[in-house]
Amino acid sequence: MARTMSVKIPVATLIADIEASIAKIDEAVANYAAEATAYRDEMAKYDKALIAKAIEALSNPANIGTEHNSPIRIQRNSYRNDVSVEFDVEALGFPTKPEEPVKPNQKEWFGREHQTRKQILERNLKVLRMTTQEEVSASSYSSVMELI
Repeated sequence: MARTMSVKIPVATLIADIEASIAKIDEAVANYAAEATAYRDEMAKYDKALIAKAIEALSNPANIGTEHNSPIRIQRNSYRNDVSVEFDVEALGFPTKPEEPVKPNQKEWFGREHQTRKQILERNLKVLRMTTQEEVSASSYSSVMELI
């Protein structure tokens, strides 16, 4: 017969984790402008490298075809009277797109509430500081850990 196990987490440990998470969010907010500027610079370089690679690939007639497995596939649409060109980026070795930085403290949906992660952490921290208990249950800890 299996027994249930009751796990308790010290409140002081949970408070320290929440404070560290709030500090991490504050640091990410402070660094976001620099990361966004660096991303825009990387995207400009990426666009130039992408165009150069496309011109290089188009200059080789062996890459061009109309089949689905062609590195460069050309399709003509007679209804719209246009031509489309598709590149197989993996076969041609196109550069990978830089990853856009995520806004660190934007509003998200947590259940029915539309708040920032920092607001919820600060509210939980306030409650934990007011409590006289020395331990919290593992289920309470796991609900806060999803936010950290």
